Amino acid sequence: MAVNSRFLIVGAGALVALLAAALLFGGGDSEAPVTVTASDQPRAEDSVADLRPAPEPAGGRDRVLELPANDHPLVWVKRRQKVQIHAAPGGAAVETVGHETEFGSPTVFAVERTRGEWAGVPNPYTGNGTLGWVHLDRDRLRAGNTPYEIVVDLSERRAHLSRGGETMRTFTVSIGAPETTTPTGRFAVTDTFRGDLNPAYGCCAVALTAVQPNLPSGWLGGNRIAIHGTSGPLGVPNSSGCVRAADRDVSALVDAVYPGAPVLIRE
Repeated sequence: MAVNSRFLIVGAGALVALLAAALLFGGGDSEAPVTVTASDQPRAEDSVADLRPAPEPAGGRDRVLELPANDHPLVWVKRRQKVQIHAAPGGAAVETVGHETEFGSPTVFAVERTRGEWAGVPNPYTGNGTLGWVHLDRDRLRAGNTPYEIVVDLSERRAHLSRGGETMRTFTVSIGAPETTTPTGRFAVTDTFRGDLNPAYGCCAVALTAVQPNLPSGWLGGNRIAIHGTSGPLGVPNSSGCVRAADRDVSALVDAVYPGAPVLIRE
């Protein structure tokens, strides 16, 4: 993928999600719509214990959020709060986001870099290879960490899921065709989907912050990249940019990772 479909959320928030859905994935194998039920998605009001939240300091004048020093640090937007993503620390705002993604997942950012009171985060708005910056305001954000990371090696056509630096699972993947190559760089998971998908995308999908800049001419769908299931051949460059894997392997990713988990795609 970039998945050539429009994701439709059924249930609470359906109208909002329907408007946003056409912007998410594009450039895959089928024009048929994909339906994801609301029950398939983690909701922002659910517990985020899987993200290993750090305790919030009590009181005090310092409103700067402290990040965990171990594993992969994350920040996520508190309920009923909004944060701006900036092009640079203190620079122009690029996008404003709330505590949920358009698909009802918690809005969680992987922190790749810090600069003073600012965190540099992969995101879908500033472009591949470019970090957006969020102010570490603990009135609006919480911090935590995750032990999980996904690494995709395009030359080997293999993906690796690790926990705490130890490889848990390695599997073969298909990648973007020469004219629609899979983007490289540091990204993060934004949403996971399981069930009721178009058969072209297998059992499930892991949406990433990566985008496909080389969409087919005339394509009107979205441009987001994902790791998704397939029943087609593996180990070949045959997608429109997405990473395809066997259903059992993508299912293992969906079972393990949460929004915000870092993803490295390398040559």
